[in-house]
Amino acid sequence: MKGPLVLLVAALALAGCTADRPAPSRCQTIQHDYGLTPCPADPVPVESVAVRNLDPNLSDAEANRIAQAYLRSRALYYLAVGANSTKFFAAGVISRPDQTPMMFDAETSHIRDAHARQGRLVLAARSTLTSLAVVALPADLRDGLEVQPKPMADAVVVRAAGPERQVIRVPGRPDTPVSTLAAGDSYTILVGGVLVTRAGLPETFAELGQWECLDPDTHGACQLPPAGAS
Repeated sequence: MKGPLVLLVAALALAGCTADRPAPSRCQTIQHDYGLTPCPADPVPVESVAVRNLDPNLSDAEANRIAQAYLRSRALYYLAVGANSTKFFAAGVISRPDQTPMMFDAETSHIRDAHARQGRLVLAARSTLTSLAVVALPADLRDGLEVQPKPMADAVVVRAAGPERQVIRVPGRPDTPVSTLAAGDSYTILVGGVLVTRAGLPETFAELGQWECLDPDTHGACQLPPAGAS
């Protein structure tokens, strides 16, 4: 009888030690799971931009929820670039790497290239978000993506203006530009995705597809005004 009793006492002691171990803090979770240092503020600061709901079948509250999730993802994207965190881009926070492994392949490639040169990827200038709208995502665009799950029924139309400049910076050498958007230039894209929540983070927007709004096939889906209209 002594053997089983000793084992029981040992098991209870082990359980007590586990129960007394403090749970990881939010910042410890974010650093461990996503490689983000320094820890982002809570709530995650986002850009201030008016949100237009262009889907008559969607409530303004739900449109704002989608827009805020996208804004958090955009903010976390730039934090990950600054942290040179390839881990973040593979963590399923702002994309679904199991479904769309190439979504942020350029960023992770630049980070690895910088480290191979004993340098870092540096955000020298960040683009400014000038408008954000929530629109219905046409079925043909949703179905055209060979992913599961499909993007949700609504997407965001994002317009941003330069300058934006990401460079590889190696001590003692000139910066090597790897991603640039000149001052005065801009882009407008339609972004489809799903809402996700990961440990330690608020709800974010995981991108599954992007479409250039100036493409005639997507111009209507972006609900851009006709050329020459104010």
